[in-house]
Amino acid sequence: MKNIEKQIFNYLSKHLTHKRFEHSCNVATLARELASKHNVDALKAQIAGLLHDCAKCMSNDEFVGLFNGRRKTFKHFSKIVKFSPNLLHSFAGEIVAKEKFKINDKDILNAIKNHTQGRSKMSVLEKIVFVADFVSNDRKMRYVKKLQNLAKQNLDKAFFEVLTKKIEHVISEGIILLPQTVDTWNWYVSNNKKNK
Repeated sequence: MKNIEKQIFNYLSKHLTHKRFEHSCNVATLARELASKHNVDALKAQIAGLLHDCAKCMSNDEFVGLFNGRRKTFKHFSKIVKFSPNLLHSFAGEIVAKEKFKINDKDILNAIKNHTQGRSKMSVLEKIVFVADFVSNDRKMRYVKKLQNLAKQNLDKAFFEVLTKKIEHVISEGIILLPQTVDTWNWYVSNNKKNK
């Protein structure tokens, strides 16, 4: 897998804006650091972090065209197309990772696909990329360092904080809260209460 890192860097430098490329590198760096703290393969975390936004600069028409050419889409596809087409990049990113870079590791693919909305029963790698995307060093929110430190100590708590902040943002903007995010919240809240 190590051999594809150069290919990924070349691809990202051509297909992303400079700012998005820098963000992807920052996410990969933090993901690798969190992986080492939480007994996850650091190379897998780095690759998932690099590729999480690999389709971010596609246009909405390109997203829809990519999925229209396939027999199978995914749950809530029509809602995302209608209300938040920018979120298609995570699902498109999974396709790019599979088809362009021949990545077939399910954990990496799930980390790319679920880094925006999450899902129930996320793996440790998925949570790492979800958190690293939100609090990478290029992010300017005042709580970034605090959440980075929390993620190094307690990934689940950091994950809940990030998920909560994402939901608060959606509500404050008055935009639709997509069913997959609601499912993520409900599963983690009910699972957390069971484990208390």
